[in-house]
Amino acid sequence: MRLSGKRGDLFGGSRHWIKGENVSLFCSCFVIALWVGILYFNSLGNQFTNWDDGMIYQNSTIRDLSWKGIKRIFTHEKAYTYQPVRMLSYAIDYKFWKLNPTGYRITNILFYILTCIIIFNTLKLLSRHLRSNAPPNSHGRVALGGALLFAVHPVHVEAVTWLAARKEVLQGIFFFLAFYLYLKGREEEGRKNFFYLAFVLLSFLLAVLSKPSAIVFPAIILIYEISLRKNKWIDFVKKHWIFIVVSLSISVLFTSILMKVMWDAGGIKPYRGGTFFNNMIISFYVFVYNIKLLFFTINYSAAYTIPVSNPILSFWTIGLIGTTFLLLGLSLWSLKRTKVFFFSFFFFFITLLPYLNIIPISTLLADRYVFIPSFSSCFLLGIAFNKFYGLNYQRFSENFFKLLSVTLLIFLLIGYSSMTIRQNRVWKNSYTLWADAVEKYPESNTANALMGVVYMDWRMDEKAKTYLEKAIQILPYDYQSRNNLGIVYGNLGQYEKGLKELITTIKLRPDDDHYKINLAVLYQKQGEYKKSEGLFRFLLSKDQKNAILHYRIGQLYKEMGRYENAVSEMTQAMELAPHIINPYEELGNLYLSKLKDLEKAKYYYGKGIGAAPKAISRVETLRWMIQDLEAFR
Repeated sequence: MRLSGKRGDLFGGSRHWIKGENVSLFCSCFVIALWVGILYFNSLGNQFTNWDDGMIYQNSTIRDLSWKGIKRIFTHEKAYTYQPVRMLSYAIDYKFWKLNPTGYRITNILFYILTCIIIFNTLKLLSRHLRSNAPPNSHGRVALGGALLFAVHPVHVEAVTWLAARKEVLQGIFFFLAFYLYLKGREEEGRKNFFYLAFVLLSFLLAVLSKPSAIVFPAIILIYEISLRKNKWIDFVKKHWIFIVVSLSISVLFTSILMKVMWDAGGIKPYRGGTFFNNMIISFYVFVYNIKLLFFTINYSAAYTIPVSNPILSFWTIGLIGTTFLLLGLSLWSLKRTKVFFFSFFFFFITLLPYLNIIPISTLLADRYVFIPSFSSCFLLGIAFNKFYGLNYQRFSENFFKLLSVTLLIFLLIGYSSMTIRQNRVWKNSYTLWADAVEKYPESNTANALMGVVYMDWRMDEKAKTYLEKAIQILPYDYQSRNNLGIVYGNLGQYEKGLKELITTIKLRPDDDHYKINLAVLYQKQGEYKKSEGLFRFLLSKDQKNAILHYRIGQLYKEMGRYENAVSEMTQAMELAPHIINPYEELGNLYLSKLKDLEKAKYYYGKGIGAAPKAISRVETLRWMIQDLEAFR
């Protein structure tokens, strides 16, 4: 699988040339790493956002790095995403950093630096293979320019600064490593070629285990081979059919897993626009707006809205469809003249394919979705700057275009860098993130829904209600916002409205018992104790070892005055979750205020201190309670 006549030209020569090449490689990688480090330094003080809660802050899975815990990480659970490499990375972070967000951010930045360095090396090989007639010294310029543009592009802030989006940079590391190893393997024959392809498959598997959308990798290999060989790519497939079959098997397997996970978790949504035809039309909008994200967006956001024409068949819609097919036609035509545009267009299209909403998902447009696809645009820009660098006209001095091209590249890098630094500040905390998103895209369901969650956390229920009502007005099947709105209505004493929202939530998600717990709690607030108890008992019959259920029904019994039942349920909750402070504290309060047993109250307060010593504020409260009881005695 050797590229005839290339290896000797590129790697032959003196030791001095090889040494110079290594120095150049080191310097390029150092510049990339330093620039990224400076660029994302101001994100290190950012807090967790409410987008990180379920994945990191409240995730018990990442708190066990034993073999048993690792086995749990790699075991798929129904209705949960299957991204074990990401989870394993969080578990390692938790081992060292616990819940200090700075440590997680350092890891994200290091992963991003590694991704950019791999992209630099990949671009260098790709330029050499697809631009075989170009001067040999141009490949390094294309690679460095493209890798720096990738490193500083503000569209990547979400993937790097949002901790729950670590899947993007992890996928990037292994996806581009697999592609790099594939390109290297093409220069080898025999056993070396076999080993390269084996490591390609391993890297591909790790990419899929980081984020399942990497399943498109075999199609990238096919597009590359078509770009390189045009009509002779079938010969390659015949010669390497084992590699093709194994890679396609990985794709098919994880495609089925992805579809099942999305179906179980409610990730597959109704057709946008109500019909399959309208949904397909909207996919063209999504494609063009992703191009806009890369080239024509100044203010990036954690949430976007795409203005779709109404009626959907309009001149604007026809224009977007026409633009898509024009780009497709140009890329097919370009294969006769240049391999670069053909490869770049189809790389962008194929890696974006999982996000085009052909199968409708919850989010139409997001910065993180173009993390991998943006590679192709950076490749083209790197080539464009190199072309400009090589211009030579008699009217101008020899170095005029060289200096001008470097100046323009630096100007673009500085512009992108300032936008990236500014966007890092937006991700400072949940409030700054969603206040920015609501301001820029007030009709975004995601922005309104999560702004509502911020106000819920602050116990500002009236404010939360405003944003949550807007969220479900925009997207009526948003069951999470309906659930949150039901809780808010309950807090405000608007019980009928709360019941309506929670019952609707359960209809939308009948298999998720979490929402039924919220309904039982609302019945309790309403004073409908029998309904609340009946629902709790029904849920307990399905899951006797659920500590939360025992704790909740214990609180219900305390409110009903059934103190012995309350003690029994709280004790079971304590035994099932021995490191959670709530049952101990509640038992202490129960013995102190209702059962008038001061010694048992002190005993359970003390047990709570020992069970969760890191819950500092709660522990301090219990210490004061014990001291007061000692003084009272």
